Amino acid sequence: MKQVIVVDDDNTNSSLIKMLLELDGFSVQTCEDQAKATAAATSETQAFVIDCHLARGRSGLDLLRAIRAGETNAAVNTAVIITSGDYRQEDESKASGADLFLLKPYPPDALSATINAILEMGAEDEQ
Repeated sequence: MKQVIVVDDDNTNSSLIKMLLELDGFSVQTCEDQAKATAAATSETQAFVIDCHLARGRSGLDLLRAIRAGETNAAVNTAVIITSGDYRQEDESKASGADLFLLKPYPPDALSATINAILEMGAEDEQ
């Protein structure tokens, strides 16, 4: 089962994303901040879905940078999708190493399809 960590400080949003991804066969853990996501990350984590704007002025981009710098237990090349309601975050997200930027609101089925596509591309790159 594909393991995904969803990082969003909005409990309603993260619960909905978790439910939708689980219906599509993913194993999902939700975290409300960078510290909890860092603690939850393992070598089995295959993808992160991170909201760009977290509570207390924190940025999901900080977690993205930590993943890419090897500061979590997840692989540095773990798939990372940044989500935001602000299209102006796209360039910085990609420059920080995001595999994809999704502008909110996005269609519910888009996330599962996107994660699967990114993971399939990564598997092809490893061959």
